[in-house]
Amino acid sequence: MVPAEQLTHNARAADAWYWAYHNKIMLKGKPFQLEGHEYQIDIMQCDARVQCAMKGAQMAFTESRVLKTLHGMIYGTYPQGYLYLFPTRDDVTDFSKGRFNPLIIDNPASIGGYLQNTDAANIKRIGNSMLYLRGARVSKKIEGIKKTASQLKSIPVDGTCFDEVDEMDSEMIELALQRMGHSEIKEESYLSTPSIPDFGIDKLYDSSDQRIWLITCRHCGHETCLELEFPNCLMELSDGKVIRICTKCRQEIYPCDGHWKVRFPEKSKDMVGWWISQLNSAYVNPADILKKFNNPPNGNLAEVYNSMLGMAYVAAENRLTTNDIYALCSHEVMRVRHPGPCCMGVDVGDKLHVIVGYHPNDTLIRAIYFARVSKFEELFDIAKRFHVDSCVMDLKPEIHKAREFQEATDFEVFLCDYQEQQRNTPAFDSKKGVVTMNRTELCDASHELVTTAGRYSIPRRNEEIEQYALEMANIAKVLEDDPETGSRTYRYRKIGPDHYRHATNYMLLAAMRIGVCEREEDDSKPKDKWADDEPESNSWMAA
Repeated sequence: MVPAEQLTHNARAADAWYWAYHNKIMLKGKPFQLEGHEYQIDIMQCDARVQCAMKGAQMAFTESRVLKTLHGMIYGTYPQGYLYLFPTRDDVTDFSKGRFNPLIIDNPASIGGYLQNTDAANIKRIGNSMLYLRGARVSKKIEGIKKTASQLKSIPVDGTCFDEVDEMDSEMIELALQRMGHSEIKEESYLSTPSIPDFGIDKLYDSSDQRIWLITCRHCGHETCLELEFPNCLMELSDGKVIRICTKCRQEIYPCDGHWKVRFPEKSKDMVGWWISQLNSAYVNPADILKKFNNPPNGNLAEVYNSMLGMAYVAAENRLTTNDIYALCSHEVMRVRHPGPCCMGVDVGDKLHVIVGYHPNDTLIRAIYFARVSKFEELFDIAKRFHVDSCVMDLKPEIHKAREFQEATDFEVFLCDYQEQQRNTPAFDSKKGVVTMNRTELCDASHELVTTAGRYSIPRRNEEIEQYALEMANIAKVLEDDPETGSRTYRYRKIGPDHYRHATNYMLLAAMRIGVCEREEDDSKPKDKWADDEPESNSWMAA
């Protein structure tokens, strides 16, 4: 028979929650406890290789993940080490001083006894393993990118936690994952309050097995998920008190009576996902949630959705939808040529995303051609067929090729250099061949172009237009904290491929440089500078 002490030791070694609870690990001056954190048990006991947690703010996920990490390092789960990634280096310092150091001081036997002498804020030796604390947001400068990336390159680890993954640079996330290249464990953990739909933790959770916290009613036995039923899961009483209620019998229910339910068990092998919000918090009054939902502070409903409800949200005025784009479709097919004058916008990447349009009148831009091409040389043929008078393309990343194209053309080409500080109108510098414009304001302008009736039209829906619609909707405007200045600024955040959105921005700039088209059909009298262009019909058959 195994002695009781050995059983206890084995249980603590195998189970992070059991270890933290029975060792009475001190957190913020209080022992780790079950009451008010019932939802943490399954999360701390789960050994799935890839996990994500979409959560409301202050739900103690960071503490539980750190405890699970420390437990694993003490008992040898991560022999190579563990990487804990925060959005910024300031977050690393704050965590090290405000949370990690008190953990050591308040738990000298259970944790402090395993800590070796490492004074650095961003690296700790625990047992035989190294705990690395790093920031994932890179500097705006190229040197900053290299410097930030170099902090990760020499780190071999068995597991990585991305804490507040929605605030991290995607390049750094990928680089961090590469640090587990020689590990047989390769544990990934993603935590975050959500921000934008289809992005970050919201996208990760959608691809997971989607676990929800179901509360069993003590009166009728019905199970209610507060997140899925909000706001119908809350009821205001005559005295102003707000209670959580069963959606079947309308009696009060309590988060401590909950359990996790897996909605899509077939996905568990790929990723386990948890979702819980402040609706289930023992420390947040549901009346406060309902009040702020109905009357958002400073009108910022997104903050209520994200931090309190644990839901991704973006206001309609801050993100286009694919339906917004399809509403612009005319009955016309894609054109293959036009007499001009036309404008052309080109986004440079692995492919060149091209949009050609013209002004049929003073207020309308009619985009008539969309294409993804591989070579700069193909742009000459497009410009010739559509009698392009003005073109704008991005200055980076292919500066030399863009300059070569610019110098080889006999029509106007400007290279766009997005700016963060510049405001109001774009600045065209004809001598340098560069146009500068604030990125956020230019994205605002293309948003307004789409949503204002009578300003923009595109060809009828086809495969390329569907790609265009997708990429137009793949950025959203969010309010971000600037780590360098501390100010809060609206910026457009990339959600997925967005090349066509920037091509639209560039076409919009180019459209400012051309006049109204006086003829819709190519009448075999090409403009002088296109004199070598053979007159052909406008039919889709002519190519």
